[in-house]
Amino acid sequence: MCRWSADSGSPIHLDEGFSKPAHSLIDQSRHARRGVETSNGDGFGVGRYEPDRPEPAIFRGVGPAWSDTDLRELAGRIGSPLFLAHLRASTGTGVQESNCHPFRHGRRLRMHNGAIHNFFDLKGELVRAVDPSLYAGCTPRSRPWKASPRTPA
Repeated sequence: MCRWSADSGSPIHLDEGFSKPAHSLIDQSRHARRGVETSNGDGFGVGRYEPDRPEPAIFRGVGPAWSDTDLRELAGRIGSPLFLAHLRASTGTGVQESNCHPFRHGRRLRMHNGAIHNFFDLKGELVRAVDPSLYAGCTPRSRPWKASPRTPA
């Protein structure tokens, strides 16, 4: 299962909640004490809201968050009153950026934790059920599945 967190309040630097505390999200991702996986190293993502920007920023990677030097460099330098962070432990889908949260649609960020039973059997039906207008403006990196909404997967 993935690990995720959100922080909302006075502006802080990302590392203040993500990597500095003794039981930070990074620490938990390396030394999981509960769950099937003992680590969460199948990718990561961070979403950040800024009051003067129309859309939140996202930064994602496919490797373990604890070894990403760019994330470590940025975490001590970027601040925000609202962060979302996700550390991934794959439940059978590919280790690729399109599977790393958070996902962005306009001003909204979203994350989830869990798996859809029989996903590969349902994938085409789920993709076709999404209103095609919701894909407008999505890049291949931000689409939840690599398939056309009108093409069976």
